[in-house]
Parts: sequence; structure tokens; C-alpha cells
Amino acid sequence: MPTARAPLPVAPSLLPLFADGGVVRGRTVACTGDAALSVALAVSAATTRAGSWLAVVGVPHLGVGAAVEAGVAIERLVLAQPPMASREWVTTVAALVEGFDVLIVAPPASLTEHDARRLQSRIVARQSVLLVVNVPGALSSPGSRTASRVFAADLDVHADTVSWSGIERGGSHITQRLVHVRVGGRRCPVPREATLDLSCVTNQHAS
Repeated sequence: MPTARAPLPVAPSLLPLFADGGVVRGRTVACTGDAALSVALAVSAATTRAGSWLAVVGVPHLGVGAAVEAGVAIERLVLAQPPMASREWVTTVAALVEGFDVLIVAPPASLTEHDARRLQSRIVARQSVLLVVNVPGALSSPGSRTASRVFAADLDVHADTVSWSGIERGGSHITQRLVHVRVGGRRCPVPREATLDLSCVTNQHAS
């Protein structure tokens, strides 16, 4: 077994959601809900600003601007769009695990549980963190299995938007996004939840 290392850091407002003071290395986190990707980026941002590298794999239409708004240090961000055929996707992610502390991935619908387990074994050995998101357009067909069904997630993070501010009355800039986040799963026997202003989380990352 690899020697345990300190958890990856998260922004102060996210700390109450993680009992270990951050995201424990070697774990898989399944992110669902309409704000799944935004919260995955927010969870990852602090560790990039502390010097770790983040790979985002198979997430369509994610631009650098969105990552910057989430507080990610873009000089430590790599975006990868491998073919969504399971074999090519698995090969790409397996290679990236070797060089990145955090990976955000949107798996293809064809991904098997066997391949998912193999990737998780690499994550544990490398002591990286895998954040698996369900993103509209990333899966190849409606009604596909969710990430938490294919991967044996250690934590389940469900994030739903409560409200937006800044776009009412013709406004063109979003100033606030309130998101309700619930963290549970086999590594979190007592669920934790909070309503967060993602713009404040971003400011904490940037400070």
C-alpha cells in the first residue's frame, strides 16, 4: 500500500463538506446534478493553486474562461478530448493518471465496470483524485448509466442550482450562483450538505 499523503486542499467554504479536511488522495468522487461540473471545478481549484496539475477529460464545450471563473490556475490545466470509444478513452485517462494529481472525467456510455475498476486501481496507486461528472452531451445516449453506477465511488456529491443573480432585468453578467451541495457515500456515512455561493468560493481560491 502507498504511504498516505495529506488530503488535497479545498477552499475554506467547502471544508465543512469534507470530513478529512480536504479530498483524500486515492479516492473517486461521483458528481451529479445540474451543477456537477461547476462544483467539480471548484473542488479542484485550490489544489491547482497550490501547485498540483488538473486534467479534464471528455467534457465538451468547457472553455478556459469557465475554468478561470472557477478559480483554477490555468497554467496547471490540461483539457483532453479523446475519442468516446471506450478503449481510446480508457487509454487516455490511464496515461494522464501518471502525471496529474486531479482528474475530472466525463465517461462514455460504453465504459465497462471492469475498465472503471482498473482506472480506480491506478488512482489509488498514484494517490490522485478522480472526479467523475455526468455532463449533458458527454454521454453517448440519453438514459445512460450514471458515473456513480459505473465507478465504485467513495463519495457522492450532488449539486443543484438554487438560484442565479445578475441576469434578471436584462443583465448580461452573472454575479451570484447559489448551489445546494450534498456529500454522502460509503466514505461519508453521515451526509453533509450546504448551500454555497460559487462566486464566493472562486474568490477564496483566487485570494
